[in-house]
Amino acid sequence: MKEVVIYSGIPYYEIKDYFEKAAMWLSPEKYLGEQWQVELEVLEDQGYKNLPIPQTRLTFTGKAEAVDRAVHKYRRAFLRGGA
Repeated sequence: MKEVVIYSGIPYYEIKDYFEKAAMWLSPEKYLGEQWQVELEVLEDQGYKNLPIPQTRLTFTGKAEAVDRAVHKYRRAFLRGGA
């Protein structure tokens, strides 16, 4: 069993939308994939000067290989680059 915690600055609604397509819904904040699950938690926004930065904690748990795959797919889906 493996657990990976990620603190993300991506808005909750974007993350939730991603997992609604990538996994089975268990509850408003929990999603189940193949041999892994993820729990989302909205945290208080952080900020830089006047710019609010949303904070969401993702906790992946499950079989080590499955968690690694799920985390990798999540990170690729939200990879952002400069224009």
